[in-house]
Amino acid sequence: MGIDETPSFRHLDEQMRGFDLILHANRMLRRIGLGSRALAGLQQQMDEIRAQMRELADYPERFNQYFSKDGWLAHGHLDFTIMKRAVDEYETNGPEVATGVLLQYFGPNSIGDRLFFLNGVEELRVRRRLIDLAFADYQAGRYHAVVPLLLMLIDGAVNDTVGKGFHAQTLDLDVWDSITTADGAINDIKSIFQQSRRKTRTEPILLPYRNGILHGMDLGYDNETVAAKCWCFLFVVADWIADKKSETQRRERFAEETRVPSLRELAAQLAENQRMKQATAEWSAREIRPEQLEAINREWSADPGTPEESVLMFLALWTVRNYGGMAKLYWAADDPQSGRHAGDVRMMLGGVSVDSYLVDHIDDQAAAITQVRVIVNPASEHPCYYMFRLIYETASGEVLPRGLAGGAWRIVWVQPCEQP
Repeated sequence: MGIDETPSFRHLDEQMRGFDLILHANRMLRRIGLGSRALAGLQQQMDEIRAQMRELADYPERFNQYFSKDGWLAHGHLDFTIMKRAVDEYETNGPEVATGVLLQYFGPNSIGDRLFFLNGVEELRVRRRLIDLAFADYQAGRYHAVVPLLLMLIDGAVNDTVGKGFHAQTLDLDVWDSITTADGAINDIKSIFQQSRRKTRTEPILLPYRNGILHGMDLGYDNETVAAKCWCFLFVVADWIADKKSETQRRERFAEETRVPSLRELAAQLAENQRMKQATAEWSAREIRPEQLEAINREWSADPGTPEESVLMFLALWTVRNYGGMAKLYWAADDPQSGRHAGDVRMMLGGVSVDSYLVDHIDDQAAAITQVRVIVNPASEHPCYYMFRLIYETASGEVLPRGLAGGAWRIVWVQPCEQP
């Protein structure tokens, strides 16, 4: 099954075909002086979207056709521009040039910026200390240490997920509606892991044969190519685990999203859309005066239901290192009630001791987005500036224009920023 046969892609394609019928009917009406001029102008956009859809389905399949047996696999976290470039280079200049693109992308100078993606998978987050050690070895060119460590971590993470390692003969890798498993090429990666290597070899190898390396039979594994493919494997496994664990919820959500609504539901949704549209149109950014900031910092309190109130709550918890409470103030996308996210907050902000703070600037950027800049420990020799980005949303993660009932200001991210 190709990507264009996955449920999500088929549903999107059906929607596109339905819109094509509308555009066709509009063209017929335009010929007799009726129809919509604005609707007619959407044809080019639809053509561009359809071309993009074709690329999104076509390039992963071509990538796997060219590279999967060589140890590379298309997956969700693989940058599409890199995937496309590798395929184009393969078809134009050959496999050696194309492989160079992938070696650079998974090389030590670029992969470090993407390691944070692994924190989203609990089975890899608990192994992050060893992943970081593997990355330090990778930067230093100690491939003999990188490769076996990553192979072991992959085995362990998969075992935590399904009760058996990635090398197990009986491991079923199929996952519903996943780019990582759509065309079955992940089994090429699995076969590399499972390949029997019973003879001692001293010549360099270019594939991460798990059995030969961990059993001390493939002695020429310590090179950049094998190490880079192990990092690729690790990201493949991260995507596979995330898709595997969310399979049931994604099925249920897909069934709900594709269900044909009743007339009553349609009427209610239209009314809600109108309410949202009106609230967005009436929104305007607040003008925060200096005396308002002074009052906030003097009283350490803000008007209820404002983004700065959420920031002050977060800062108060930060001063007592209550990372669980801090985590609960994040937006729904971060699963704020989970212990995992509390650990992530501790990892990100636990190294900072907060004794005092000031709200320095408030910027209402959109109807549901505000950024708040604060100064941590302003009276110290080394005060720190942090930027908070907040979103107004429901408990389920639906974004609302500020002021509408049912929403709360939640934190998207907190990160250091330069002094203005």
